[in-house]
Amino acid sequence: MELDNIKKHCERLVKQVDFYVGKGKGKEILSNLCDVTGEETPQECAKWANDVSERLESNITPEKLVLIRQECACVKTNKYSAYNKKYFKELREKNADEKDYLTAVANFLNGRPRIGRTVEFVNGKIITHMGAGNSCGCFVVKNGWKKPSSITWCRCCQGTLYSIYQFVFPDKVCHMDIIETHATGGSDCVFSTWYTEK
Repeated sequence: MELDNIKKHCERLVKQVDFYVGKGKGKEILSNLCDVTGEETPQECAKWANDVSERLESNITPEKLVLIRQECACVKTNKYSAYNKKYFKELREKNADEKDYLTAVANFLNGRPRIGRTVEFVNGKIITHMGAGNSCGCFVVKNGWKKPSSITWCRCCQGTLYSIYQFVFPDKVCHMDIIETHATGGSDCVFSTWYTEK
């Protein structure tokens, strides 16, 4: 990854805070935290991420904060992706039963790049294990910390997954939550996905 990940991430973060909280709020809330150059050491990036999480948590409601962090995902899929245009449609055509379809989706996504190490369908939910060893795999702070100080930072990885899982049932509402991450003291980063009617 390039050295300026932290700078790009900060720009994306300011834009999303402006969108969800109000124009100009990004720079106001994150004042002096956006003075990054992209030349920071991994340890400096980790400290920056912790400071950003604390600042966001003390100024933004939890509901909006989840949306903001999800939109800051470094890797996202859009409606033009093969997941939406091809793969999920083909799986749905072969599996009329919803449980069979979700099982097929989990099997298809299992071990794919950007999705995670393991994907399974358990008790009506898609469970995704994104574990990257014994430390956080975030591209922005890679090698800078053993674990984030707050689950707020983990919502960004949730955004990567959400950008894909929302296309499993385009006519339903996609819900995601964090079961555990390194930030919560877990040994893995595990996300849960389920769907409800609109």
